[in-house]
Amino acid sequence: MALFRSEPSRSPSANSTPMAKTRTMPSSGNPAEQHNIIGASTVVEGTVRSKGNLNVSGTVNGTVEVEGRTMIMPGGIVDGEVTTTSAEVAGTVRGQLVVRERLVLKASAVIEGDIRTEKLVVEDGATFNGECRMGPGAVEGASRRSGRAPKPPADATDEGSGFSVVSGAA
Repeated sequence: MALFRSEPSRSPSANSTPMAKTRTMPSSGNPAEQHNIIGASTVVEGTVRSKGNLNVSGTVNGTVEVEGRTMIMPGGIVDGEVTTTSAEVAGTVRGQLVVRERLVLKASAVIEGDIRTEKLVVEDGATFNGECRMGPGAVEGASRRSGRAPKPPADATDEGSGFSVVSGAA
């Protein structure tokens, strides 16, 4: 049978076509290009840290620390503190939300806790129960009250793993 016939190994030539091609995406080393996803059926207990972007469609019971963009999708839930560079919330956050740059609350967002951000956009229909502080001093003030220094934005030369579950697992 031709399927099982063994042929001597041939070296590839310019005219030969490989059976499968591997395509490698160029990496700039920029952590903000990393995209981490917590799926709808996933529950994470503990601390989630990312030097890239994070999308939450599932549940995080703990702290979220992101040096990029955090998106809490419709149905996504965070029970705990969120500290991030920028965020878009369409799900639920129960705890303090600290956003160094811009926070967008989509129409389906439910926030049960305090907000500290430089800029805030609230769509019609979003629910927010808590205290809000805005402007450059608001984020630093929140970090001092929680006993932690604010995290600097991710540096393009910083090489981190991008995502880690520190305590507990899904």
